[in-house]
Amino acid sequence: MTAVDSFMPRQLSAAQYVLALHQPEDRVAVLVRNRICARTTQRILLAEDIASPRFQDWLTEQNTARADSS
Repeated sequence: MTAVDSFMPRQLSAAQYVLALHQPEDRVAVLVRNRICARTTQRILLAEDIASPRFQDWLTEQNTARADSS
């Protein structure tokens, strides 16, 4: 069996995904695009801060606010 044959995909949360791609101390840019208002918000934070529940809650709010506007 090769390494490709043994690959097992798994579901990651958004926070787990960020930390799988970056070291906790890496600076990462996050862009939130609101097409209705034609506005983009940018945040540049440490990966560990982006993975935090507080930031994930903020992202959820941004998604909910956008869905409520349509």
